[in-house]
Amino acid sequence: MALNANAAAFSASEREDAMAEVRQLITDLRDAAQDGRQLARRYADVLQNVVDEYCNEFEKRAEAALARLEAAA
Repeated sequence: MALNANAAAFSASEREDAMAEVRQLITDLRDAAQDGRQLARRYADVLQNVVDEYCNEFEKRAEAALARLEAAA
């Protein structure tokens, strides 16, 4: 009942202003979520590249060490 009384107390322009504000908040949240997803993808790509570089480097070192061990045997 109180909700209906409060809703009736809003003028048409106040309701329109509130709706515009809600629409803007939805737009802002949608944009922020999109930005967050893009940033997460970018950092995931950077992290993947770093991991790949380390794996490649350690694989080369391990292969070289194994070759030395096999040559010494």
